[in-house]
Amino acid sequence: MKKRIRFIINPVSGISNKARLQEIIDQRIDKAKFDTEIVSTEYGGHARELAAHAVAQDYDAVVVAGGDGTVNEVASALANTSLPLGIIPLGSGNGLAHHLKLPFNLNRALQSISRLQTRSIDTYMVNGKFGCNLAGVGFDAHVAEKFAKVKRRGFWSYFKIVVREYPVYKPIQYQFTLQGNTFTRKALLVSFANSDQFGNGVAIAPEAKIDDGLLHVCILSKVPLVEAPVLGQVMMLRLINRTHYVEYIKTSEIILEQPASLPYHIDGDPAGFSRELHVKVNPLSLNVIVP
Repeated sequence: MKKRIRFIINPVSGISNKARLQEIIDQRIDKAKFDTEIVSTEYGGHARELAAHAVAQDYDAVVVAGGDGTVNEVASALANTSLPLGIIPLGSGNGLAHHLKLPFNLNRALQSISRLQTRSIDTYMVNGKFGCNLAGVGFDAHVAEKFAKVKRRGFWSYFKIVVREYPVYKPIQYQFTLQGNTFTRKALLVSFANSDQFGNGVAIAPEAKIDDGLLHVCILSKVPLVEAPVLGQVMMLRLINRTHYVEYIKTSEIILEQPASLPYHIDGDPAGFSRELHVKVNPLSLNVIVP
């Protein structure tokens, strides 16, 4: 019996041309083995609805073509089910895809998807909202708010915001509660890293594993402006953990309190405003198609 795969395409994620994507999928997927259905998202939250429908209709896999935000939507509907998630990374950062070493070449990605080889990974919740790659507060949440408003997506749009906002952004005092103990830290940002990176190979938690039941809570101090360009290179070289600017805590659950109701992000997209964040891992809750 042929297996059924639903492809969910976000037509506006990243900067890639999606016009020929449907044609290539139709050409490359073996019709003797698979029945494929290709649908495009039309509004925020639509990807989750389309994935949830695939779960209800007993599809054999759901593949998302888009960025981290669209991956988050689809994964949230597939978590805690047996239905596997395939990813064609077409976004601005593609953090989860980079971490899992998924193919970025479309032909190789479709070949990998056709094998339906899966791996179970952890996910997490922030105040009841689903995440699978990386969440955070502080500077990266501030940048995510700005980036969500720009018309032109992609790495360079994101980079321009970082360069503009970094010199004027002031670190914040955060309070943490871990296993009943409370402590404070002043930081540029705090990341809850399920994978090792923001995206594009920019690693904030080089030692993070996505299937160990733990988050790496990364508390990053503000680097002096003259050293900031070096910080980016250090992250790209996966050496940020060897500097004195970052502190790591490994945990399955933590509570963070901000001084006011401030923005936070989940998987690179703004998730709202809150004074308190309760972050908890859901171990091995998502099956992902891997090479």
